[in-house]
Amino acid sequence: MSDRPAEDRERAATPAAPRTAAYTADAVRAAEAPLLAEGRPLMRWAAEALAEIVAGELLAAPGAVLVLAGAGDNGGDALYAAADLADRADRVDVVLVRDRVHRGALDAATAAGARVVSASDVSARLSGYSLVLDGILGIGRLSDRRLRGSARALVEALLALPERPRVVAVDLPSGLDPDDGTAEGAVLPADVTVTFGAVKAGLVLGRGPDLSGRVHLVDLGLEPALRRAHPAATAPIAVVRVPARHRL
Repeated sequence: MSDRPAEDRERAATPAAPRTAAYTADAVRAAEAPLLAEGRPLMRWAAEALAEIVAGELLAAPGAVLVLAGAGDNGGDALYAAADLADRADRVDVVLVRDRVHRGALDAATAAGARVVSASDVSARLSGYSLVLDGILGIGRLSDRRLRGSARALVEALLALPERPRVVAVDLPSGLDPDDGTAEGAVLPADVTVTFGAVKAGLVLGRGPDLSGRVHLVDLGLEPALRRAHPAATAPIAVVRVPARHRL
């Protein structure tokens, strides 16, 4: 019989997770560009897959959903997902953390029954939500990714709760750098991160693995372009791969 400790034998018997390629934000944007130029509705595909994953989370913890929506594409993804979730959750409340918003996505969300509420209205009843959808920041070019204003206040209030709702991050946790995994200031750790097209390098580097939870990768058809790009990193992480339901 081996004289190795039992935990060492268990580790040796457990196969290592396959290494997953992760890419910079610039590489992902370059891979998306020709599909967007062809008119492929990448945002809607992403949002539909996101909504399906959130709906699965709600089966285990049904209740109300709080959507934190920023000004960019991440906010649009979150708002379109809110539209798809409006009849699956007890209630879907949306906080717009910036004055600017993806208007088409917001109109879809409110038409489906989601309510736009103020940060001050929800700050005192955050514990009443079963799930928070973090769509504040994505992979857009920002020199400073620290959360500010109502976004920071809400994240800090959620972090202070003795028992937080489940958190699903849209593409990556807001405040996490998509390229190097650094994060300064308040960041809301995700139980699940639903990332689109490719795993972002920041999810596997720096603080990314500690903040991202279980990673779901939604296939948007970027693989042919990504084969021509050099991965920024590879990491032995388990990734749940999800096809975009309506992708051609």
